Amino acid sequence: MIAAKDVWEIVKLRLDLTDDSRKPLIDTYIAEIEHRIKHYCNIRRLPDGLLYVWASMVVDAVRVDLPHVDEIDDTVGGQSANVKVGDTSVSGSGGGGLTNTAKTGIDQVVFNYKADLNRYRRLGWGP
Repeated sequence: MIAAKDVWEIVKLRLDLTDDSRKPLIDTYIAEIEHRIKHYCNIRRLPDGLLYVWASMVVDAVRVDLPHVDEIDDTVGGQSANVKVGDTSVSGSGGGGLTNTAKTGIDQVVFNYKADLNRYRRLGWGP
């Protein structure tokens, strides 16, 4: 069974984070994406086969929501980089004045991974 700590290690490596100072923030994305995967797939626990999908979804969500954070901005090519996930595009330029609706960004990330998630999706009956 995969755990959030396994996802954190992959996300930390992929975002080239040198310490754990952003861990509390990234943990919120890990938990939210876990919840969204479980809800979309109608499952209670995430199977091992979703480890890298979960980690990739977290990385994408963080890059869409937090392009103004220095450590994140560095992973998408610097200040002039644009992050595009599906129809959602966020520019890294400008820094502090950036506003973004997290729900829309994360919904788009889930939508972009439907092909990977559909294999694990279960039918749900009842309320």
